[in-house]
Amino acid sequence: MPLTVPKFKDLPIKEDAPKGSAWGVFDKDDKKDVYGTLNFITPEAVLAAKEEIQTGESVVLNLPLDMPYNPCPGREKNRFELEETHPRLAARDDVCYLNTQTSSQWDGLMHFANQERREYYNGVSYEEAAVKKTDLSLGMHSLSERGGVVARGILVDFVRYAEKRGITYDTLKTYRISLTQLKEMIEDENLTIRQGDVLIVRCGLSKWIRNSKPEDEGPFDINHTHLGVDPSMETIEWIWDSNFSAIAGDALSFECIPATDGTRLKLHGYALPGWGMPIGELFDLEELSRLCEKHKRWSFFLTYCPMNIVGGAATISNTMAIF
Repeated sequence: MPLTVPKFKDLPIKEDAPKGSAWGVFDKDDKKDVYGTLNFITPEAVLAAKEEIQTGESVVLNLPLDMPYNPCPGREKNRFELEETHPRLAARDDVCYLNTQTSSQWDGLMHFANQERREYYNGVSYEEAAVKKTDLSLGMHSLSERGGVVARGILVDFVRYAEKRGITYDTLKTYRISLTQLKEMIEDENLTIRQGDVLIVRCGLSKWIRNSKPEDEGPFDINHTHLGVDPSMETIEWIWDSNFSAIAGDALSFECIPATDGTRLKLHGYALPGWGMPIGELFDLEELSRLCEKHKRWSFFLTYCPMNIVGGAATISNTMAIF
């Protein structure tokens, strides 16, 4: 049976919780929830999602781990060495320096706190979790203990939509995808949203990254301005009321920066610490869009297996779509 949760207009349900947050909504048997909107993926939702597997084709949604070549300022590049295992053996080991935020990724619930209150989802203290590390309940390992994530994914393809309507934009500059456009794309793709769906929005940035060279500037700039979904309050309300389990895309932050109202990372503040909703960023969506167009079907079986890092803030995406 689908879960019944309050509408966005009725949040929060706790008097001391932040505006619009879902703290306490998924708590059960007096135990604080650590999974947030992933609770929308019920066993029934998983069984329904398997019906999306019809052709046996699959596609990985990860960029190569060294892409984009120029990561966000302040973050180091991923580095990889192929080292000799033993002088007497014809064998090699991978030695890696990996920042989970540098390439295709899922933001976990210890990535971004409520900035005013310095609290993570469900009131977990930033100080206790990230600084003292005495409360690691929201770490990425919790998703491994959950069994990873298996769900139905839907692709909302803005590149396709823009081409059909003669909309021109620069993937390296701010473009704000509106709620009206999201709804028009969903209607055009003949999609019906189900509780527990993973919403994936294609902006076209992964195509630019794939075609880029190490000497090219971008996709980040010093002003941190870029394209994505415009986090208006109407869009934020729609995302919660649609009961998505997670949101993702090929954009740098999923949401555009700055938003129409001039704010930055407003959706992050609602999704991660407010609802416990993972955000996927920098996905490679080019082959996925090709398969969707080939089959004229923009829904698919989706799975991701997070890195089992105790207290981890994020994970490389490890995401796959199956048709």
